[in-house]
Amino acid sequence: MNALSLDSETELTPTDELTTDLVKRNPTIFMALVAILTALTAVVTAVLVIPFPSTFGYLNLGDTLVMTSGIILGPIGGFIAGGVGSAFGDILVGYSYYAPITFLVKGGEGLVVGWFARYAKHTAKLNLADVVGLILGAIIMLYGYLVSETYFYGFEFALAEMIWVNLFQVTVGGIVAITIAPTIRKYLHQTL
Repeated sequence: MNALSLDSETELTPTDELTTDLVKRNPTIFMALVAILTALTAVVTAVLVIPFPSTFGYLNLGDTLVMTSGIILGPIGGFIAGGVGSAFGDILVGYSYYAPITFLVKGGEGLVVGWFARYAKHTAKLNLADVVGLILGAIIMLYGYLVSETYFYGFEFALAEMIWVNLFQVTVGGIVAITIAPTIRKYLHQTL
């Protein structure tokens, strides 16, 4: 059986599909939520921009919406909102050369968070599946930018950005996501 046990009383199994059951119940609402969260991800990415000169990257708060989108929308919605929204955010603030890398890295982050969020079903409680997804999504983000920036700028600069920018960014994103996303997930399931 493909299950994730939290304790002796609780067993969570993933949904059969790669998406949440929101897609089955109301695909129009699902598409609207993907569009809204994609736009919000772009805006939140572009609102606070603190440049990191050595790699031409920047600190932003977009990971809050990437991770939240994964928890709420599942892997496909998380990939689209995270990848497309973050890439648009890069373009909006003049970092268009990062957009293709961001699309893959942040899309992968949202996909992994969403993949594990499938185990949580519709609960408003933070659970092991959410935490594992957030941690693995954070690792994808950190490693993805470390590898790409090492290629372009060298390991020392890429490591400095990972420590001083990306680690902070993904930590804040994870804290915000675990604070709000499970409640939103439960609310959407109950009302839609």
